[in-house]
Amino acid sequence: MTFEPDVPLTWGAQLAHAERVLIAAGTPAPRDEAFELLGFLLGAPAALLLAQPASPISRAEAETFGGWVSRRAAGEAIPHITGRLEFMGLELSVERDSPLPAPGARRLVELALEWTRRRPPGELLVAEIGAGCGAISLALASFEPRLTRVYAVEPSATALETAAENGARYLLNLMLIWLAGDGPASVPEPVDVLVCGQFEPSTVSATRLLEQAPAKLRQGGALLCGLAGGREVVAAEALTRAFPHASVWVDSLAGELPVAIAQLPDNR
Repeated sequence: MTFEPDVPLTWGAQLAHAERVLIAAGTPAPRDEAFELLGFLLGAPAALLLAQPASPISRAEAETFGGWVSRRAAGEAIPHITGRLEFMGLELSVERDSPLPAPGARRLVELALEWTRRRPPGELLVAEIGAGCGAISLALASFEPRLTRVYAVEPSATALETAAENGARYLLNLMLIWLAGDGPASVPEPVDVLVCGQFEPSTVSATRLLEQAPAKLRQGGALLCGLAGGREVVAAEALTRAFPHASVWVDSLAGELPVAIAQLPDNR
């Protein structure tokens, strides 16, 4: 959707046209997405856009909005278009090429918090592999101040820089350590919980994770991996081979993608 001179320069007309474009493109929620994009551009909540459809929009704003709608219609994620992501109450900056949290990321955070809170008193250490914009690591540091360190490993220097800026905004970088790398070997010490947001069995990154992870987990520690739908059995088998003495199972809640878990025995 480039700028259409025949569409009136009002909120309502621009939204209606954008919705038609997004419907034709087959996006999941065209009306909501149109409101989200225009609301972000104008700094106006959806309720205000809906209540005042005759409000004027400048030609420059309409041109920007049209470009955003075109990018969304082409399949680009909304956070990459707006440069902002809301995750578990955190407002995060996102670069256009930064990996976004997987759909099951919230469940990963909840499980990681549950596991760290089970650990005995002392140092609590967590590492995330493939941190992207830092959403999971930032949420862990934000919701569990008892964590001693959270290592966030990400191969993209640009994404890592943006993630560190997000950490600075929330004053969390004393707890967070941002590391350039592409696997657990980048983590300098064993941790209580190792988190991988997107685990695709039989890929190079998955093989690297499974080869390196055992040496980076403390006794009784756990590896939590977010899975794509339908990969539960394959992932559980891969984890069982990599952790022959661990308990391995898959956790899932309604509406959430499953998480595969490998817990090492605690021999203390």
